[in-house]
Amino acid sequence: MTAKYHLIVDPELLDELRELQSQARSEPNGPAAQQFEAVRRGLSALREGREAELAGERLGRSDDHPDLRDCAEVKIPVVEEFNRRGQPMGPSHRLTYREFEGPTPDHLPVRQVIAFAPRKNGEIFDVTANRLGRSKGVALGELDHLPTVRPAVGPGKEADRPIAPPRMALPPDLAQAFKAMDGLAPPTNSAPQATNQLPAARRRPPGRGPSQEK
Repeated sequence: MTAKYHLIVDPELLDELRELQSQARSEPNGPAAQQFEAVRRGLSALREGREAELAGERLGRSDDHPDLRDCAEVKIPVVEEFNRRGQPMGPSHRLTYREFEGPTPDHLPVRQVIAFAPRKNGEIFDVTANRLGRSKGVALGELDHLPTVRPAVGPGKEADRPIAPPRMALPPDLAQAFKAMDGLAPPTNSAPQATNQLPAARRRPPGRGPSQEK
């Protein structure tokens, strides 16, 4: 299918995927191979705008959760999990991401894929918050223009809960990275930025730009 988004993968996630791929080559039918294939399916869906097929939904915030109002997740089955009554609990893993305007009007919009982790015990939210430099219970003022979607599970979720993340202005560091990689001028848009925390691109070692999935 035709790509509708340009993907940038967080460098820590990219390192994890390389390790999974290495383990998958050694044990093609092992758990690492299952996880690696699951991420490939998730990345393909995000690139092609098929997040609804993977039960995508926007994340939120509360006093007991980090502020992830600018993020969304897709749900990917890797291992089967059952509750105490023996009923299936749904997809075991999550892939989280944010969405930005492209660096130029004729460029594809950008999706930054942040984390892949199990649903259990909220691990995916902890990993995502850590990579975005966010803390549990701390609301970000720069996201207050976004509707507050409260984290919820089961039938308590809103029937009209959004699927994709809000599209934000491309942060200056990512705009500069695109300019360096593709010869593109950074956007002149002065709309509010997604976050004032250090994005993944700023935490890379010197000389290491954002990893791209085109």
